[in-house]
Amino acid sequence: MLAAILMTTLKFIIVVLTLSLLTSCERRYNLSDTDYNWMPYRGDEILVFNSNKGDTDTIFFLKKDTLIAYPEAQNPFGITYQVVSIFCKHSDPSPPDTQHRYLENSFIEVGKSKDKQARINFNLLAKDAVFYRLSGIRIDSLAKQSTSVFSTKDKTYHDVYIVNDEDWLNFKQRSNYVTKLYWSKSEGLIRYDKQDGVYWELTKKYIR
Repeated sequence: MLAAILMTTLKFIIVVLTLSLLTSCERRYNLSDTDYNWMPYRGDEILVFNSNKGDTDTIFFLKKDTLIAYPEAQNPFGITYQVVSIFCKHSDPSPPDTQHRYLENSFIEVGKSKDKQARINFNLLAKDAVFYRLSGIRIDSLAKQSTSVFSTKDKTYHDVYIVNDEDWLNFKQRSNYVTKLYWSKSEGLIRYDKQDGVYWELTKKYIR
């Protein structure tokens, strides 16, 4: 009887210690209100862009979602971080047989990282256009940049940040290579430039 009681007590202690260890190891890095302010979209917009060559392309937002990411797949009880993503339907940048079609992907993400810093990931994919930047941009670094006043054919924006490509990427020979984004903190993407001299400007934004 005593041995059974001791064994039950030992099992209980092991369970309590294990749960305590898992709880103490699990940490979640959530986005602050300041971080959220860098996400200008609701998730139900339709963006229409026109190029200086007279072409038109449309990006359809599908939803805005808040996710919990696990940066360390081998440790599901370790650090997690919060990510807000906009998912969209966009033109295939390199469609087979040059036949236009739409794909679905993430458009932009604002999320915390393992270092507790918030970052923005720009995932622009559009008609004959790809922004080849693999790493996110730290929000605190971007916020230190001076904003510009920039005018498109339809509107003037007073809070524009210039986001450049990553020079070390060996994709510049591609025809769809985007070199620069013009990002309004309040309105989002308003223009992007390609290396071949073609640029696209936001001309209309609808709410579904």
